Amino acid sequence: MAGKKQNMDSLSIDRMVESIQRRSQLTSRSLKLDSGIESTRWRGFSVGFLFSFMFAFVIPILILVLLGVL
Repeated sequence: MAGKKQNMDSLSIDRMVESIQRRSQLTSRSLKLDSGIESTRWRGFSVGFLFSFMFAFVIPILILVLLGVL
């Protein structure tokens, strides 16, 4: 009977260790993802701003010039 009890205890400890390892891996992945997003934030903002400026001003002005309106 004592052997079964010890086996059950070691199984529950193994499950707890696996659970802790899984959670630490998820936390690590999340931190790596956040770090990657943080490092490219300003570059993405700049590119988005340039594209929106181009679509809002440059392309319409070019179209108007090509049509002879301006």
